[in-house]
Amino acid sequence: MKSNFTLFRFLVGWIALVFILSTCKKDNLCNPIPQFNIDRFVEEVHKRMNDDANPVSGYQFAVNQGGTLFHSEAGGVAVHAKDPNGPLAMTVNTRMNVASVSKFIGTMAMMKVMEDYAISVEFNVVDYLPQSWITQVHPDFTDVNSDAFLTFRRLLTMNTAIAFPGTNPSPGIMPTESQMLSALATAPALNRIGMYQNGNFTLIRVLIGEIVYGLDETDANYATSCTDKYFEYIKTHIFDPLQIYPPMTAQSVNDYYNVTVYPLAYRYPFDATWTDPSSGTLGWVHTSDPYLNGGSGGLLLSSIDLAKVMAYFRHDSNETIISKIQRDKILEYELGLVDSVDGANGRYQAKGGTRGPEACCNRALRSYILFFPNGVEAVLLSNCNITTLRTILRDSFDAAWESC
Repeated sequence: MKSNFTLFRFLVGWIALVFILSTCKKDNLCNPIPQFNIDRFVEEVHKRMNDDANPVSGYQFAVNQGGTLFHSEAGGVAVHAKDPNGPLAMTVNTRMNVASVSKFIGTMAMMKVMEDYAISVEFNVVDYLPQSWITQVHPDFTDVNSDAFLTFRRLLTMNTAIAFPGTNPSPGIMPTESQMLSALATAPALNRIGMYQNGNFTLIRVLIGEIVYGLDETDANYATSCTDKYFEYIKTHIFDPLQIYPPMTAQSVNDYYNVTVYPLAYRYPFDATWTDPSSGTLGWVHTSDPYLNGGSGGLLLSSIDLAKVMAYFRHDSNETIISKIQRDKILEYELGLVDSVDGANGRYQAKGGTRGPEACCNRALRSYILFFPNGVEAVLLSNCNITTLRTILRDSFDAAWESC
């Protein structure tokens, strides 16, 4: 009889313990490993991009999980009602100038070329420049014992000593082919190592033009040919396989600048009552010269376009746009991902872009892509000069980890 009573007490106690463990939330009896809640991540981004106290003109947001688009949304306007051709709502498919996020596309293109031609990231860049350039390059760039020794890895991580135009190098300076050659012929500037210089990525179009197409650098049209062939390469090897752009008969730069209506750029916080006294409009009709931007900036892409590129880059077992080997190198060395940052849940690999801001009125376009360590990728674009897109994505991601 006593043994039965003991068994009964044991069973009651066990049932009570199971009930407590299953219903507890944040007490000392329940301490599971935090889990990522992607719905919470979406909610956090949405909340931050719809802050009534600091409104944006328009934005696009897309997030992948495990190589599949999980969510996309857009808000606000691409063109305000006060502006010519407005109002025009912002959508997830509105293509806008993503500025330096284009460097990530250029990095993939360069790495694919390097794989096809058996070029290591530690090889000297100078060996793959046009023949007449090689004889003019300063010898320190080819000296393996020099801090200026120019490797592909250093080129794609903003760690070169090339003195591109400008005593204080500005991200906005896009050198021409002749300026790139002049910079390479000049004595290295070691203080440029680690500095953000667009020239490091405009040089990609010269390298692809030489390695893949064997362009004649003495031709009068060499500069335009470099850019045309660069766009042809990324179209053929990245955009066409993913069907991002409509079919084109020509292979020219202008094809990429005729596929969209430009969203206008606005100030942040967005003030719909403000009017630029110099033009009587609210937004900035920004422009972009593809023959200067090619390789470094200026691509016209939507959040859906970028999410698709990111998903195929990271998760595609068929290696449609890049091999696993080259993908892993890009992620390991953060090639082209020069805006990466540590977060509460690991390393968040990122690239951002800015078109502007306009000096008079603080109007700009902003863009960011982030690869999170748990197989999630996110894109956040805005036609407003909001400088905290990376912070919004990082903080939203960190806030989305929950325990019971």
